[in-house]
Amino acid sequence: MRSLQRAVLLRAATAVLVLGGAVGVHVQVGHALARRGAERAEREAVACAEAARHPDLFEAGWPAGCR
Repeated sequence: MRSLQRAVLLRAATAVLVLGGAVGVHVQVGHALARRGAERAEREAVACAEAARHPDLFEAGWPAGCR
């Protein structure tokens, strides 16, 4: 009976460690995606500002994402 309790406790501890690791990875991925989105928004803002400053260079129209 003791070995059964020990096995259950080991499985529970392993599950907690795996879940904790998954949550940590999820947070890191979320931060990386947010950082990437912010960098993309900044690049698009620079492109739109350049298009507004020099409309003759963008004869085909505004770059994607500019309004």
